Amino acid sequence: MSAYRLSALFAALGLAACAHAPSPDSSASPGSIQETPAMTSTATASQAFSPRVDAEQSLLRLLELIRGSKTVQDITAERLQHTFGVEFAVASGRSGFGERLTRDWWSSIELDPNHPYGARVEFSFRPDPPGSYPPFTDICKVDFERFAAELQKMGFSRETYRAEHNRVIHDLFQRDGLTVTVYTRGEADNPPEKITHACVQMVLIN
Repeated sequence: MSAYRLSALFAALGLAACAHAPSPDSSASPGSIQETPAMTSTATASQAFSPRVDAEQSLLRLLELIRGSKTVQDITAERLQHTFGVEFAVASGRSGFGERLTRDWWSSIELDPNHPYGARVEFSFRPDPPGSYPPFTDICKVDFERFAAELQKMGFSRETYRAEHNRVIHDLFQRDGLTVTVYTRGEADNPPEKITHACVQMVLIN
């Protein structure tokens, strides 16, 4: 989901998806929830983050959600809250939750039952600041191969879409009634084994 959409969602409810008050700064970070203005980058760098749902838990609970769903219509706001164990903000029919995981990364998840292309759930890890490329190591506790293997155990077929130079665009997992699209990125820019180690960055369920 875009930072703007989740920002609007939380703003509509007057809720924050993390322990800190949202910043009025319009340059929203992933999930659009930021530290208070008084929190400097130095303080952020030294802070020990304690997310309610960490990166590993997020992907395992997302798999649990998929495992128990025959179609995307089976995924409701109530099921999201029960599966993730946190309260989702709700506005304009959409349900969303986001929080900072580490100094460099946020998580966000949104259910949009009225999306123009059909109901869908979007989960993502987003870098802070947007457009940056911090290492994914702390976020890659459940890597793509593990995530893909779990989907295939659930009966999903897998097809990889590639662009020029064999670059992976995304992987498409399908079974009757449900499609899961997974976008990945390498764990880090070096060494070579981390460049080729694929981590889950975004998952679309429809």
